Amino acid sequence: MSTLSEPDVESLSRVRPDGSVLVAALGLVFVLSGTVFWSQSLLPAAGTVPAALYELVMHVLFGGVILTSGIHIERSELVPEERREVVLWCFSAFMLFFWLAVWSELDAVLSATLTRELVSNVVVFGSIGGAFGAFIGVNRGRAARNETLAERTEDQRETLELLTRLLRHDIRNDMQAINGHAGFLADEISEEGESSLAVIERRSDAVLRLLEDTSTLLETLGSDRELRPVSLSRVVEQEAAGVRDGHPEAAIETDIPDGVRVVADGLLHQLFRNLLSNAVAHNDPEDLTVRVVARRRNGAVDVTVSDDGTGIPKEVRERCFELGEKGPASSGDGLGLYLVSRLTDVYGGSIEVGDAPGGGARFEITLPASS
Repeated sequence: MSTLSEPDVESLSRVRPDGSVLVAALGLVFVLSGTVFWSQSLLPAAGTVPAALYELVMHVLFGGVILTSGIHIERSELVPEERREVVLWCFSAFMLFFWLAVWSELDAVLSATLTRELVSNVVVFGSIGGAFGAFIGVNRGRAARNETLAERTEDQRETLELLTRLLRHDIRNDMQAINGHAGFLADEISEEGESSLAVIERRSDAVLRLLEDTSTLLETLGSDRELRPVSLSRVVEQEAAGVRDGHPEAAIETDIPDGVRVVADGLLHQLFRNLLSNAVAHNDPEDLTVRVVARRRNGAVDVTVSDDGTGIPKEVRERCFELGEKGPASSGDGLGLYLVSRLTDVYGGSIEVGDAPGGGARFEITLPASS
């Protein structure tokens, strides 16, 4: 007695008992039967070419749809349970329309007469039912799969958010301890070690900023964000004051009319904090002026953040808002401008980068105005 080789067993194991072959076979039967019926019965009786083509389409088209659906099911990522649901819908709708076709020619059926009208109705209505059933089944399968993927994504997001919170808490405490001890050493260290101490403090601050940006980015991934009117002038003034405190040598100027509000949420400050911090971090604060100007226009607020620094090279501008992208001389993490772009999208706005009149960088942000 012959036995199956390992390749044969492997091939058999890949055959999916989910009925997708049955759908394709049903479609093929309708295509062949429709073609044969058309060529043998309808074509000789057709008076014109358009009439013959019309009959051909009506008797073959929906069978082709079923055949294509069966092939699509086999190649799709639907799990076996979802595939079987497609098959159930396809054959249930086919049987319903089949009996409707039989009912429409009940006299011929009872008299055991195979009329051309009976065959035509069975082919046309049966294939239409099968096609619509397959269409409904595929969409229900996709909907179920999308729901499963959405639940899985939400679980992953919640897990990632929890891990980030834990890491953020522990790392922030460690970095603050490092900064505190570095401050105690400021008066005790030699001149040769001052540069190393400055690097420690600078990199500790960078780690803290990275943790805050990462946490903010995770918050933007939530689909249930509640946007509300936010005072633009208050947010920008607070962030400008923070940058002034950290870099008193830099000139931070704002020109935002009172009462201008935009549709945003509590993360809006991160947008301007990153833009202002980037301007100071990538230029010499001793000779730097950063201006934030806002004007209301119809239903939007145009905000310009510009500086008179070295600017952003043209080859970097095209991808500066992508995750992880940064300039060749940048020591950052490539997250700041991506976060700015992400927040702008969340608020339904837009952002562009170009040259400032003085040769520095110019960011033009448009945010929806609050009525």
